[in-house]
Amino acid sequence: MTAFNASCLSSVFKSCSVFAATAVLASCASDKMPVSDTKPVLPQIAKAPAASQPTWATQLVTGNFKCELGNKVELRMDGRVTDGVTLVWKGSSYMMSPVGTSTGAVRLENKSEGLVWIQIPAKSMLLNSKVGQQLANECKAG
Repeated sequence: MTAFNASCLSSVFKSCSVFAATAVLASCASDKMPVSDTKPVLPQIAKAPAASQPTWATQLVTGNFKCELGNKVELRMDGRVTDGVTLVWKGSSYMMSPVGTSTGAVRLENKSEGLVWIQIPAKSMLLNSKVGQQLANECKAG
């Protein structure tokens, strides 16, 4: 192949690439929507029926939990799903945020305090991730 043919082929390829990119972008912009008409997603989740809410929200058990060694934990959802969950432990309230898991367990965290609440159908537990300590184990609703 000559240098002339190679440069011609390169120019054709570049032109086709530019044309393809332009066509893709044009098809994406066919329905223009002003930014003022867009809505945040989180409030829509809070108003959605349970079937379309986040998995953790439909699996979360709230209320009072009795744990080993006489420990007690209270979990409550005071507002919308997007507001998080309040955990009460030894007289103090902590705002907990959901964290996704690959196991299907409900995991709530308060990163600033290092608190982690893990809930599976059989039991729940409260951990302190900063010091690697179990605070409450074998917690059961009731």
